[in-house]
Amino acid sequence: MLNTEKNKNTAINEGTSDAINRRSFLTKAASIGAGSMVGGMLLNSCTSKDKITPLRPLNGLYRPELPDKAIDGKPLKAALIGCGGRGAGLAINFLSAADGLSIVALADMFPDKIANCRRIMKEKKNNEVADEQCFTGFDAYKKVCELPVDIILIATPNLFHPYHLKYAVEQGKHVFVEKPACVDVAGYRTFMAAIKQAAAKQQSVLTGTQYHHDRPFVESYQKIQEGLLGEIVSGVVYYNTVPVTYKKRQPGWTDMEYMIRDFFSWCWLCGDMVLDQLIHWVDVFTWFSHLKPSKVIATGSRLFRTVGNLYDNFGIDFEYENGVHVTGICRQFLNCDTYVGAIVQGTKGSWDSRDFSIHDLSGKVLWKHDDAAAKAKYQNHDMYTLEHVEFVNSIRKGKLMDQSETTAISSMACIMAREAAYTGKTITWENITNSTMDFMPAELALTDVDMAEYSKVPLPGK
Repeated sequence: MLNTEKNKNTAINEGTSDAINRRSFLTKAASIGAGSMVGGMLLNSCTSKDKITPLRPLNGLYRPELPDKAIDGKPLKAALIGCGGRGAGLAINFLSAADGLSIVALADMFPDKIANCRRIMKEKKNNEVADEQCFTGFDAYKKVCELPVDIILIATPNLFHPYHLKYAVEQGKHVFVEKPACVDVAGYRTFMAAIKQAAAKQQSVLTGTQYHHDRPFVESYQKIQEGLLGEIVSGVVYYNTVPVTYKKRQPGWTDMEYMIRDFFSWCWLCGDMVLDQLIHWVDVFTWFSHLKPSKVIATGSRLFRTVGNLYDNFGIDFEYENGVHVTGICRQFLNCDTYVGAIVQGTKGSWDSRDFSIHDLSGKVLWKHDDAAAKAKYQNHDMYTLEHVEFVNSIRKGKLMDQSETTAISSMACIMAREAAYTGKTITWENITNSTMDFMPAELALTDVDMAEYSKVPLPGK
């Protein structure tokens, strides 16, 4: 049923040139308006070694305002697609961002997910959804997108993100869609086409890369663009954590229902841990550097996992444009040190996410985020809510918001890393973007399937 293996072979063409065109991939800023554009060219500069020189004109930088709450304005109605744990959390984050917001419709594969989400919204935000506005099944997303709502919120298994986004945009909605943008190349193409259509129609699209709306990260981005690091030359990104929680299969579940309910265990649904976890920090580097990956070498394995077909550890060498290398390390092990974060190295110093500081090459602190000052000035420090504050402001102010291309590039970087580890091959940007990789099953139905095919664990060299 899956096209994964044959498409994977198609994707990897040894001998293809590693070179890619040096061009901008950020064709639009996060918000288009007077003085708000980040711009679309790479942040390359002729930085002097003797002075601090901005990576680009500072008056062109986009920096979210991040107030505690969005401005007042017309009431906005939303529908939520995907009512699991993240979906319920997303609903509360959205409803907390401003006055005059409501969620009026829900869509999910399963009635129990909808029931739990309705309960949480009622208890925490007094938001009620009528029975007739709740839809289940694989086509439930279409039903809520066709309702007279302003916004679609998407928190479905990762495979479905680009396709649900596409339909919502076609129906004229503003869209919030969780990361990643995609788990395969077919999804990447669908996602990119959808965000271009949204921009043409002046519909805002926001992706769930919440660090873009966390004050310490935004301040760090500002300082790096001011040139405090000098030219960015390398980085390290980490996601060392504990194993995910598995869903125990229940009597009466078909194979497909079981996999969808436990989608964090299956590559076709979640894309493996590089796309579900490490992507946050890959995205931070992509955002800070404005560079695009050119090729990836990686290794990985499955040491402790007993469910699904994913790896539980990866070691990655991302090579970005200009020969910039980024090391990626992620694992899901018990009783081992955990660390999630990133270091960005420049010609004049380094940035560290552990304390949001920039040190020069001798170790002297050049800058550090003032957390106490931020807490004295603001009350809301929840980045999951602040991203919706910015989203609602973009809609009410009539300013296009589109940070989604960065997410798409970061997602492709992680797809490259996964495929490099799975195959043992060097994966280039050209290899992957010219491939026909498509993880979508030929038929979507809650039936039994050939689990032997779905359960295959990739073996490098094979």
